Amino acid sequence: MTAWYEYWRIALGAIRANWFRALLTALGVVIGVASLIAVTAVSAGAQRDISNSIRRLGANVVVADGEFISVGTIQSATDRTITPEDVGDIAKLPMISAVAPHQDIESLTVSSGRHKTNTWLAGVTSSYAVIHNQRAALGRLISPTDESFGRDVVFIGQVASRHLFHGENPIGKTLRIGDNELEVIGVQDRKGKLADENLDNRIFIPLPVMLRSVVGGVNTVHLDVRVTNESEIDPAQEAMSTILRRNHQLPPSYPDDFSTEDQASILKEAQSATTTFRVLTFALGGIALLVGGIGIMNMMLVSVHERTREIGIRKSVGADPWKVQAQFLIEATVLSTLGGAAGVLAGVGATRGVSAVAGWETLLRAPSLLFAFAVALAIGLFFGFYPARRAARLDPITALRYE
Repeated sequence: MTAWYEYWRIALGAIRANWFRALLTALGVVIGVASLIAVTAVSAGAQRDISNSIRRLGANVVVADGEFISVGTIQSATDRTITPEDVGDIAKLPMISAVAPHQDIESLTVSSGRHKTNTWLAGVTSSYAVIHNQRAALGRLISPTDESFGRDVVFIGQVASRHLFHGENPIGKTLRIGDNELEVIGVQDRKGKLADENLDNRIFIPLPVMLRSVVGGVNTVHLDVRVTNESEIDPAQEAMSTILRRNHQLPPSYPDDFSTEDQASILKEAQSATTTFRVLTFALGGIALLVGGIGIMNMMLVSVHERTREIGIRKSVGADPWKVQAQFLIEATVLSTLGGAAGVLAGVGATRGVSAVAGWETLLRAPSLLFAFAVALAIGLFFGFYPARRAARLDPITALRYE
C-alpha cells in the first residue's frame, strides 16, 4: 500500500514540476470529455422534448391541409378546400376514430378591455380536444353543444390569459375578436413550445362561430384525424387522398390540391436530425480525445527521455521492471484522470450555458458523466502503456550512461 502511495506521490510531483506542459497535454482530453457530456445532454433533452411534443399534440394523428390548389402546372393560393363533404366521408373510414376540421388565423390581435395581445386563433370542433389531448386548467373545453348552437365562447391558452387578464380569473369575462365579443369558458393546460411556436399563445372558438363571424364560408383549410392504431396510419393517408381527389374531381393528370402527413413523422424527422447531430458531435469529441491521447503519449515519451538516468539508477538498485512500468502508467492515468475530471466540470458548465443562452432543453444523467470519465481514464491507460513499457525495457547500463 505504501508503494502505491509513493507511485501516486511521484506522479503528481512530476506533473506539478511541468504543470504547463501537462495542462496543454490534458486540454484535448478536457475538450473531448466536455463535448461528449454536452452533446449527450443536448440530444437527450431534444429526444425527451420530441417525445413530450408527440404526447402533447396527440398520437396517431394524420393532418390534411388544403391551402393550395394546383391547376395544371400552376399553383396558386386559394380559399379553403376541405369541404364538409370531405369531412363526412373521411369520418366513415373504419380506421378513423375522430375527425376535427379547423380553420386557423396565425396572427390576430384580440382585446379585453384596454389590454391587447397578438395570438393564434383557431376555430375548432369538440373533437379537436380529443385528437390533440387538450385539457382545461380552468373552466371547461369547447363542448358539442357550443358547436351545435354556435355559441360565442372562447377557450384560451395561458399566455393569452396572462396578457389579457393579468393574473385574474378570466372565466366568465369577455374578449373581443374584431366586432365579436366572446365569453371565456376555460383556460388551456400548459402545452409549452413546439420548435419556435408557443402552443400556449392560442385561443379557440367553435368552428361555426369562426366560419360565421370571422372568415365566412363553410370550407376549412385543415382536417386532423386520429387513427385507431399506428399500423393504420399509411392506409388511412392513402384512403384520405383517394376520397379528397374524388370529391375534388381532380383528373388523373392533375396533382393533389391538398397534402396529408403523419404528424409524428415531422417530429421523427427532427429526432433523426438530432441523432445525426449527435453522431457528428461524438465524432468530433472522439477526435479531440484521440488528439488528447496522442498528446499524453508524446508527453510521457518526453518524460521517459528526460528521466532516463533516473530509470537507470532505479533499475540498477533492483527496481522491478513492472514497477517502473507501473510508475509511468500511473502518471499517464493521473494526467488523463485530471483531464477527465476537468472535462466533466466543463461539460456540465457547457450544458448549463446552452440551456441558459439558447433555451434548449438539456438532460444530464449520472451514467453519461461516469461514461465520459471512464473514457478519459481508458485514454490514459491506452496511450500511456507504450511509453511505460518503453521505460520498463530500458537497459540499466545504457540508461546510466545517458547524459
